[in-house]
Amino acid sequence: MRLSSLLTGTLATLSAAQGPAPYKDPKSGITFTAFIEPTTGYFFGIVPPTNATSTDFVATIGGKGTAGWSGVSLGGSMLNKLLIVAWPNGQNILSSFRKTASYGSPAVATGTFTQTPIANGTYVNSTHWTYTFTCNKCIQSDGTTFQAGDPAPTIGWAYNAKSPSQIASASSAVSKHSAQGQALFGTAKEAVVKRDFKA
Repeated sequence: MRLSSLLTGTLATLSAAQGPAPYKDPKSGITFTAFIEPTTGYFFGIVPPTNATSTDFVATIGGKGTAGWSGVSLGGSMLNKLLIVAWPNGQNILSSFRKTASYGSPAVATGTFTQTPIANGTYVNSTHWTYTFTCNKCIQSDGTTFQAGDPAPTIGWAYNAKSPSQIASASSAVSKHSAQGQALFGTAKEAVVKRDFKA
């Protein structure tokens, strides 16, 4: 099945499910609650925390092709929220935390939060790139992220098919997103997202 046909089918699946739906990554074997934007191929998935006091979760983010960048806001909107951006550089994937108080390329953010890549869920191939990671201490109590006990958190997503200006540096500025939006997680249980990307 061609990627365009699959994405059209995925859109119908997501529409029928009224939001993100379960997706099992074929390489890592991890099942995520996933949002896939069909036009760009952007995707973000999360394994929600198991309890209301957890500050960690597992996530995956990526896009189609072998260029561009994908980003997620863990607090829904962009401003003053904890952001994650990632992009492919050859066969490697770079990622960093960001924050910004104004619209523009967000600066690198530091704190107690960290990312630990999951090797068998992180790859670049001919159809897409995928970065899977454990996000440690990423759920903050300062309002910059969703909360572990939230039954339906909202995340913000952003994408640009153009790679960052310094593609080999995780702290590179990123160009303005060419597509963006928000997705409400936790609302879809009945449908399974099928993504026919090459594993």
